[in-house]
Amino acid sequence: MGHVPHLFLPAPWTEVSLPLSSSTDHHLRRVLRLPDGHAVTYTDGRGNRGSGLLNSSTVERGSESSVPAPRRDLTIAVAPPHDKDRARFLVEKLSELEVRRLRWLRTKFGTHRLPDSIKANAWAQAALEQSQGSWLMNVEDGWAQTTDMGSDDWFADVSAATPAPPFPPALTVAIGPEGGWDTDEIPDGAVRFGLGRTVLRVETAGLVAAVRFLS
Repeated sequence: MGHVPHLFLPAPWTEVSLPLSSSTDHHLRRVLRLPDGHAVTYTDGRGNRGSGLLNSSTVERGSESSVPAPRRDLTIAVAPPHDKDRARFLVEKLSELEVRRLRWLRTKFGTHRLPDSIKANAWAQAALEQSQGSWLMNVEDGWAQTTDMGSDDWFADVSAATPAPPFPPALTVAIGPEGGWDTDEIPDGAVRFGLGRTVLRVETAGLVAAVRFLS
């Protein structure tokens, strides 16, 4: 059968055929050179997925099912790397790991350059398709502030101990900038945790934290 593309096709699914965006249609036809009748899989990013067939600029729906949500509802709040390629790497890998949402955290010692929301969500969608996933990570628009976080949230701190399970079913994990947290940025009573003996890059820390809390 060869390669079976996996497509993000947003809800609602109300018709027997689901329309393709012009960019997706171009990629399938011009780049992959797939003919009508070629098998594809698809998801709405909300846990619904199916198998269908290409037909003109649509996908004919076939058998469909629901995939359970990841067992932990994990939000990563992270001070973004300054470099766009590093930010893209972070978005893509967190999406592949099925982190539920990503917030860009504004910090005193971090960059104040906010990644473009449209591009960041496109990176997450591409990673969803590449990884054959069913749950799309949401990249939130705008800045999140440490002042909006509280004692229920977890903050990475190089001086703290490595966290041990059990972990709550839903939690927000904050990753600071490479310059570290300011003295008043971690709320009183918040859980502090470490990620090892070395100081990790922002994108490395985000991935290590995701793997640890999702495992």
